[in-house]
Amino acid sequence: MRRLLPLLLALSACDGWTPSAPPPPPMPPPPGAVAQGDAARRQALAGPGPAAAPELLAHGADRYAIYCAPCHGPAGAGDGPVVSRGFPAPPRLPAPAEATMAVIAENRGRAHPFADRLTPADRWAIARFVEGLAP
Repeated sequence: MRRLLPLLLALSACDGWTPSAPPPPPMPPPPGAVAQGDAARRQALAGPGPAAAPELLAHGADRYAIYCAPCHGPAGAGDGPVVSRGFPAPPRLPAPAEATMAVIAENRGRAHPFADRLTPADRWAIARFVEGLAP
């Protein structure tokens, strides 16, 4: 039995796997997909332009009330209802739309990022609305 045990252990470690052909090349992205990388990121973050249309601001106010006001408060001062219940106050929102876009997407600090919850168009609408909140 002592001679058989090492042989059984050696055979149990062998799963019969043999190397096969290399994996196939990656499939091309589906139509309408956004490629990863700096150029694609800049394109996805391209804003609606300097003019803030009333519809854009109204949409931004709506999205801000849902996603941002609970922590940042109605005026962006970091005094939302979550803070009044003990959550640490977030910093004031930055005024330039480009900086606001980065904060919304990456949400530095204690909150989670919103890049997977808000489209770039929604984030730009919020950013343009937040520009109007700046003192």
